[in-house]
Amino acid sequence: MKSFRLLAAGLLVALFPAWCHAGISPALNGHGGFGISLGVMRWLADADAREFPGDEEFPEGGSAQLRPIGKAMFRYRIDSQWVLSIEIGYGFNGYKNSGDTVLFTIPTTFSLERRIGEIRGATTAVSFGAGAYVWGLRRSGQYLRDPVTYKALHTVDPGILLGLTSEFHVGRAVTFMAALTGNYIFSVHGSDFEGYLGGNKAYADLRIGLNYYFSPYEGFASPGSSEEGQTQ
Repeated sequence: MKSFRLLAAGLLVALFPAWCHAGISPALNGHGGFGISLGVMRWLADADAREFPGDEEFPEGGSAQLRPIGKAMFRYRIDSQWVLSIEIGYGFNGYKNSGDTVLFTIPTTFSLERRIGEIRGATTAVSFGAGAYVWGLRRSGQYLRDPVTYKALHTVDPGILLGLTSEFHVGRAVTFMAALTGNYIFSVHGSDFEGYLGGNKAYADLRIGLNYYFSPYEGFASPGSSEEGQTQ
């Protein structure tokens, strides 16, 4: 129930820009953009991470605690309906009653965003994609080891994502964006981690950020006014 409330709250924040300002101008079609976003994340499929079997110092960790996540973004607006997005970031969670133990991820993802409509003029889209997720469990700067295989709890696994974005202009070439994303990671190294963390994993993140768009033909030049040809 708590996870559902967090998801509902995140959805409201992700949609908040849709109640403000104007949607994305068609003048940005065919433009690329660089951006940065910051927010919070929480591991959802984290039961293994918080139990720490065989750990005498912290035999029972608490549930995951919200911690920061940040991403660098490259976006290409194919047309008024589709956006290609490439993102790389870093985020982590701590665990109550587990000292400085953190479960982190470094996601590199490729996704497509499909416009689903305008809410009071702001562009709202659903996103879907896939990527590679580096993850690891550390304490005091050192990787913990699986109690069965004794391998460091650190690897890279494939995953998929599904999200919701809302974006509006704050300048002719600058947009503000909010995103709520769910990530599901497939364990392809389960045999390496027989003690724990060998199963599939999932986390959600909620971020806000800014993007600067430019023409690949004209360089870093502001596109036309955001008021030109507003999407109806």
